[in-house]
Amino acid sequence: MATKKQPVMEWTDDRYILLLREMIASELFQFKKGSPDRGKIWESIQEGLNKLDHPKFTIKEKKGVRDRWNLLQVKFKRIQREELQSSGIDCVLSEKDALIEELCEKEDSFSAKDKKKSVDKEAAEEIRKKAMERMASKKKIKRIRWRQRQKDSKKRGRCS
Repeated sequence: MATKKQPVMEWTDDRYILLLREMIASELFQFKKGSPDRGKIWESIQEGLNKLDHPKFTIKEKKGVRDRWNLLQVKFKRIQREELQSSGIDCVLSEKDALIEELCEKEDSFSAKDKKKSVDKEAAEEIRKKAMERMASKKKIKRIRWRQRQKDSKKRGRCS
């Protein structure tokens, strides 16, 4: 018995546009890359696309959607760089390219916010560390002064 193999899905511009619209609607980039929440969003995008009747999607895993986005993004950025270097002027973008550009901007703004948070966190940790060091040195000074007073009071007590 021969098993019937499903034909491989071909990615057309219509399918890309549906994928990109689904990504924009899902607010994918509000979660950190690699987080479980972001994985759930990729999964919901995959399930949403597979539910469509026309065009019919056959995406088996969320990784397929994520990899397709990464390919689109790399290809778009390369083409944009080449066009900018060759002509020096902005070209008219197709709907697909406009959606990719919007998603790239969202991802970049999220990563900039994330970097700012980590810089702020590092600064706060440094301030906290310095404060603890100052507090420790003040305690040490107080302890030394207290011992000195104890010695002085014992000396005065013996002399009298």
